[in-house]
Amino acid sequence: MQATLDKGSVRFITFGCKANQYDTQVLREALLRRGWNEAQKESDLVVINTCTVTAEAGRKARQVARRLARENPEVRIAFTGCLAESEPELLRELPAVHWVLGNGEAKRPVNFLRELGEELDPEELGIPAGITEFAGHTRAFLKIQDGCNMSCAFCIIPQVRGPSRSRPIAELCAEVTRLVQAGHREVVLCGIHIGHWGLDLGLELGQLLEALASLEIADDEGALDWRLRLSSIEATEVTGGVLEAMARHPRRITPHLHMPMQSGDDGVLRKMNRWYSVEEYLRCCELIRAALPAPAFTADILVGFPGEDERAFTHTLEAAREAGFCRIHAFPFSPRPGTRAGRPAEVGTPVPVEEIRSRRARLSEEAHALGERFKRGLSGQRDTVCLEGRAGLSGRYQRVEVREAPARLQGRLVDVALELESEEVEGEVRTRLIGLLEGEPR
Repeated sequence: MQATLDKGSVRFITFGCKANQYDTQVLREALLRRGWNEAQKESDLVVINTCTVTAEAGRKARQVARRLARENPEVRIAFTGCLAESEPELLRELPAVHWVLGNGEAKRPVNFLRELGEELDPEELGIPAGITEFAGHTRAFLKIQDGCNMSCAFCIIPQVRGPSRSRPIAELCAEVTRLVQAGHREVVLCGIHIGHWGLDLGLELGQLLEALASLEIADDEGALDWRLRLSSIEATEVTGGVLEAMARHPRRITPHLHMPMQSGDDGVLRKMNRWYSVEEYLRCCELIRAALPAPAFTADILVGFPGEDERAFTHTLEAAREAGFCRIHAFPFSPRPGTRAGRPAEVGTPVPVEEIRSRRARLSEEAHALGERFKRGLSGQRDTVCLEGRAGLSGRYQRVEVREAPARLQGRLVDVALELESEEVEGEVRTRLIGLLEGEPR
């Protein structure tokens, strides 16, 4: 079903990763620039930016579309994103769906506007790449690349996003400048496989980090204090220039790395078609710790991959302890159609659902203990917090409650001395990090 819309109200609903949230902001700015008004509830147009990492993500997106059509039969829905790329025909059959725009059609604002029937003036073809702000967020996401060259057995993303494609340094420097001047004091570099940034340009990620970290950004009141944070990156890619840039710019680049481990068992990693061993992963952690002061490691771990037995899961618990994660995203395996792991017989014996739930709970308990240990190690140290209300996110990815923070510091980076406080609530001891301000922010 195709349709043309008069300008009216638009609502955006996003599923999935940071890269998807960035893509939504690109589309949001494209429409608002054209005179549309954003609505939070009822609207003429709803843009649903979808995820297809799991079958559950797709189910939720379809469920939302059906509910919107029931609530307002006049609404017009535009599906974009990975599910629109992988299951376009299925989405077109849903009520009130007028556009199904795959990743190629919707990625650039000009294409998106044309697909929605907007007429474009010649000068609009020169719209700057990227975004000017990240609506509703203190932190801004910046997508530096798209696509993935790898072929993990459980992942469908390379099929719907294509190979890795990098954005040029000059374009990204200009976008970071716009975002910081718009009030965002932390910019999170995201993508599908950010460690592969630059491969298609004859460059490497460390060169981009050095260029961005060296930017001196100011507004009418003077120089601005801001920082970068890397989103998900493979442990084997935090080497060379990347690690050197992080060590050279300790205030500008946060000492926090989210490095997917997926499993702590070599046999399971081979079945997943991952390209490293547990020993190699842990060696990367050691090298990073040697180069950076008290770095924070977070990770994704997939529980219950076909062929994972109790011994393999025990190896995962042991590896998590040795890595010293401060936070773990433990998610259960579910077969994704279109992937090799979606055909469990090809990779290993399926793990019973009850066992997956039990292992996930055990891993979550281990993650909690590791997180508490990491917090205790930070007590007495100093860090920088991006302040939001009475608390904020520290450089080491910890929520810190900042005492006596005046209103003028909101949304800014503040230096704090960390203390660990504990209290007993309903028989359970809970801990939190408290930050004591150390002078005015720079």
